[in-house]
Amino acid sequence: MAKITDEEIQAAFAPHLHEGEELRYWAFGVKQPNIFLLIGLICLAVLPGLIAVMLLTKNYYIGLTNKRLIVLTVKSMKPEDVKEVTEYDLSELSGANASTSTGGLFTHITIKDSEKPFKAKFHRAFSKSNRPNAVAIGEAIAA
Repeated sequence: MAKITDEEIQAAFAPHLHEGEELRYWAFGVKQPNIFLLIGLICLAVLPGLIAVMLLTKNYYIGLTNKRLIVLTVKSMKPEDVKEVTEYDLSELSGANASTSTGGLFTHITIKDSEKPFKAKFHRAFSKSNRPNAVAIGEAIAA
């Protein structure tokens, strides 16, 4: 797959920005099914299991502005294939509602919201800026 450019990301988020908002950070992340489900599906049959895993994995682009966190659910890694948009007002997020953790490979971001919960992991190898951006977003929403 071709490298995703900042211009493509800006274009994907532009329709969802309010006047005066500016995209500060963005990151690509995924939410995969439970690891035991993944292993079970692949053990049953490799190819159908891999197809099922691919279909059950959700892809996200998250963007932090000066006022909001915007989550774009996308069909694939292409930022223009937006299926759903979820927004969180930064003033409503706090350390109690949002948490983040960074490990060797992934940065995990979780938002505990009864109406629109969010949980995803952001791989450092997606792009050079994916990990630092995910960490910056996590710090901003968990503060």
